[in-house]
Amino acid sequence: MKRITCTIASLVGALVVAAGAAATPPANGSTQVIPYAFSVACAPYGFAFSNVVQGVETDRFQTFYDANGVPVKLVDHGQFTETDTNSVTKKVLGFSQSWIQTFDLVAGTRTVVGKEFVMTDPGKGIVIHDTGRTVFDAPDLVAFEAGHHQVLHGDIDQLACTALNG
Repeated sequence: MKRITCTIASLVGALVVAAGAAATPPANGSTQVIPYAFSVACAPYGFAFSNVVQGVETDRFQTFYDANGVPVKLVDHGQFTETDTNSVTKKVLGFSQSWIQTFDLVAGTRTVVGKEFVMTDPGKGIVIHDTGRTVFDAPDLVAFEAGHHQVLHGDIDQLACTALNG
């Protein structure tokens, strides 16, 4: 039985190597830099100010193909850094993200790994914390999660407005 298992393992290993050798190499896209600015009204959350947001997002995409040249996976190496500002008090908080987002085009899943959202208040520490691993089996349906996911289970605008109020 041990000999059969070793033989099967060797054959599988050989097939994986052969498949890898025949596969189309991944396409590496150039880094895209996207500056942004917008405002979010905090009135719906009981606050008499707006969150004035300004930041820069960067993304670099890789596309992976099968042996026939058909795309099977898209990977986004993304991040952003921004400042969120209370329009009345001028309190400023830093907000950032650094993640790898993988779209499995065959399985129809999206996996996010890393620092999805972290906002820090210099006087209090982390006030918004969403990090770890999340697998979605549809655009917004969580199939698996590990880590701390405050934004995933909350309203990001309400969380930011609350942090800017304190």
